Amino acid sequence: MLYIEGEEARSMTIKELETSLGMTRANIRFYEQEGFLTPERGANNYRIYSEEDVETLRKIKLLRQLGLPLDTIKQVQSGELGLDTALARQQRTLEEQRAELAWADRVCASMRSDRVEYATLDAQKYLDTLDRPAEGEGYFSLRKDSTPMVAYPWRRFFARWLDLFLYGTLWSAFGLLVMRFNPPDNLFINLLSMYRDYVTMLVVEPFLLSTWGYTPGKWIFGLQVRDPYGKKLGWTAAMSRTWLVFAKGEGYGIPFYNLYRYYKSYRACADCETLPWEEECGYAIKDTRARRCWGFVGAAAVLFALLLLSIAQAQMPRHRGMLTAEQYVANVNDLYHYITQSSDQVMDENGHWEERTNTIQLFGNGSPDHQLTLNEEGKVTAVTLTEEVKGQQVISDTTFSKQLAALSFAAAVGNYNGISWLRSGVLADISEGGFEDYTIQAGDVTITQTVLREGYQDAGGWLFAGDSVPEEQLYYRMEFTMTLQD
Repeated sequence: MLYIEGEEARSMTIKELETSLGMTRANIRFYEQEGFLTPERGANNYRIYSEEDVETLRKIKLLRQLGLPLDTIKQVQSGELGLDTALARQQRTLEEQRAELAWADRVCASMRSDRVEYATLDAQKYLDTLDRPAEGEGYFSLRKDSTPMVAYPWRRFFARWLDLFLYGTLWSAFGLLVMRFNPPDNLFINLLSMYRDYVTMLVVEPFLLSTWGYTPGKWIFGLQVRDPYGKKLGWTAAMSRTWLVFAKGEGYGIPFYNLYRYYKSYRACADCETLPWEEECGYAIKDTRARRCWGFVGAAAVLFALLLLSIAQAQMPRHRGMLTAEQYVANVNDLYHYITQSSDQVMDENGHWEERTNTIQLFGNGSPDHQLTLNEEGKVTAVTLTEEVKGQQVISDTTFSKQLAALSFAAAVGNYNGISWLRSGVLADISEGGFEDYTIQAGDVTITQTVLREGYQDAGGWLFAGDSVPEEQLYYRMEFTMTLQD
């Protein structure tokens, strides 16, 4: 007869095996790890217990409940030691323990007879007469013969979620601030980011578990991963565990299949079943105090704030303070490439745009050049963008060019960081200004726009030639100036 572990079992499920033997699943796993039995694996990767395996477990249970040490049982199983000899040794041990327990009982009776109180107890008097037994449990049970297990599926899920969120946040900050990569929000990029975080998990988690014993998420929730002997995992065991988490727990990150694996793992964890990545190690939890949940909320909030701060700070100019012409141009080119993720045009040292690709401008004359005004020290004190169009039927607004100039100059010379610049509302005011005249104050920089148009109607971001207006009467001129006040 075969006893097959799992839902597909025909003769006896693992739960029925537990009931039949009076052992927990953790007991059975523990004895497997100790090498007492090595069940085969079926096609579905479930363990297949032979009748010999089941009988072995019964023998182990009997001998352990008689108090025989695991090492002695191994010697008996391998034939190194005869069972009769092992039982004779155990009998002698039991006799000694009986004598020690009887003596302790007599000392207890003596103390009660003397009516001792804790405050006046002469401990040394009784210690001198008490030959204490060796340290031990005092009774025989299988409770220590198990790998620690933790249910709490939601705590475990959010611990891993926090780890992945941490990896993703750090990578995003590095990409935005150092690599100047501003990824578009699409499915392909999101999948790449997800697998980037998984690769990081496969590298970092084994290192953390084998050295620190935790990951950040596990530490916050008080979750410990240990080997069957209560020690930290070695790197190889930690790597094997993390890979199984990725494969069996995260479903290799495959969309929809990962949701199925989440559900299966949740059910197994809630039912206190051993998950595939925990067969060679144990999971314990220090405590379930509410402050750990609040710690998770706080950590998630900090990471979210860090991500927002990175996004905001990445949009700030590289060169700050009073700028030379070269620094201003470097700001423009860096921010243009970062925001558009394109190198189709670049500004030269004189503020003129050079097209790197053949671009046909349908509406307007393309990006306006930047005219720089320098002081005696060669520092930029004003930037002017001018656009003049005659006889064109449709004109598009150059809001992006004006915002790019404001970021490169006004945000640089002012005492701004990413958050304070967003709160200033300068970019929003420029966008709302459209084709109208306006004046905006950005710290010590005054931003003004003057517009002259003839024969056009404003259609929200576009100018269209009016009906029956002759082409020679169509005229548009915009001057956008930023001036640093003394």
